This record gives sequence, C-alpha cells and structure tokens, in this order.
Amino acid sequence: MRITAADLDALERRFEGAQPLDILRFAHATFGERAAILSGMQRAGAVVCHLADRAGLAFDVVFVDTGVLHAETLATRDALAASHRRLHVVTLRPERTFAEQTAEEGLLYLSKEGQERCCDLRKSAPLHAVRGRYDALISALRREEGSTRAGVHTFSLDPEMNALRIHPLAAMPREALDRYLADHPDVAVNPLHSMGFPTIGCFTCTTPVRPDEPERAGRWRHLAGVEYCGINPVDRAVESAVELDDALAARLLAPA
Repeated sequence: MRITAADLDALERRFEGAQPLDILRFAHATFGERAAILSGMQRAGAVVCHLADRAGLAFDVVFVDTGVLHAETLATRDALAASHRRLHVVTLRPERTFAEQTAEEGLLYLSKEGQERCCDLRKSAPLHAVRGRYDALISALRREEGSTRAGVHTFSLDPEMNALRIHPLAAMPREALDRYLADHPDVAVNPLHSMGFPTIGCFTCTTPVRPDEPERAGRWRHLAGVEYCGINPVDRAVESAVELDDALAARLLAPA
C-alpha cells in the first residue's frame, strides 16, 4: 500500500502531546522487529534507547560507524550494548576504509561538494545498504534544534529507505531532556558532551563549541553553511511516498 505524508496526518494528530514512551510502545506494537532505533550515540538518542530498554521494548539499534568516529563514541556504543540488554546494537560500516577512500578520491571533506559525497559514502550509503530490513526507523530529532528540524513531525517518510521515520522526542524541550538525564544516571551518555561537544559527528569534522555559539557551530566549522550530513530526510526536504505491506499499513493507519 502506498503511504504519503497526507496519510499520516490523522496519526500525527492522534499522538499530538503524547509522551515519548507511548510513541515507542506504539512503534513496537505496530512494527515489532521491523522497527529499529537509529542512533549516533548522542545524548537525545541515548534517552530514546534508555526509554525503550527500561520499558522492556526490544529494538535493534542501528549505528553507522563511519571509520572516523571518536574513540569515546565507539566506547559509548559498547557501553550501551552492555547495559541495555533488551536492545541489539547493529553496527554498519562503509565499503571502503577512510584511508582507501582518501587514496582514491582525496580528502573529500575539505570542500562543500566533497563533504556531501563523503557523508553520503560513509553515513548514508551504509544505511541504504540495509533498505528492506526495517519498515520504521526511530530517531531522536527535536523541533527545538531549529533550522530544518524546527518542523519535524512525530511521523514522517523516508523514501530512500522505503520506511517510516518516527521521532518520539520531536516535542521535547531541552529542559525536559536535561531533567531526564539528571534523573537517570544509567543513561549511556557520550563523554564528549561534557568535553565541549554539544553535537558529535566524525572527528575530522567536529570541534568543541564555545558557550556563546550555536550548538551546531562545531560541525563542519571549516565549511560555511554546512549543518547536516544528510542521513535524515528532514534535513534534505525530501517529500515522497513509501510502499508498506497492506496489513502493516492497515495497523499503522487504523483509528485508535
């Protein structure tokens, strides 16, 4: 069955004001093992993982190891896998090592065009390689992040993955996120957050951020105007449709 953004309007209204855990429970009940959490091991994603695990919701956690991540990020992945036993961490990797890519194509991340290709090769392509494994991907985007994410919906489409995107924290303000982390010291938080990195990507393109700067000022600091890697459809203004199994689509769109 073909699902468009308009088809999700009633679902969006149904979950307006819902708690993140209620949205996760709906995703688990609707999609089962065909839903996965997509996480780069940053704090908001860690909260989504903690909520799911402590509620007894079994999900895959899809993590893309670009080959140029900080050691702290990889250690956070391992800590989450060890402490969140209801979740199964699935690590995806690019076809080539960073050294192989650089030998063949040069240091791509030094130009805007090269950065787009580098992010596509090392982040998006590994995810697209598992297209068909999942019908829903759960991520931790929040409207308060601003820019293209200011209009993020709880439910949206990812045509390149032919899957639904679910954002249970879309309406969560920074204060609520901070409060959850303070109340739950067992969340697997990336230590880079306490070292001046409010957002975290590859070590080649991520720097600490001063208190007077925007949160994403440390991402691609050397490239003016670059904010996102492109792995999230909302950052690329993608509008299209997806094809879901008829029975699954019926469960998804059924009135409450």
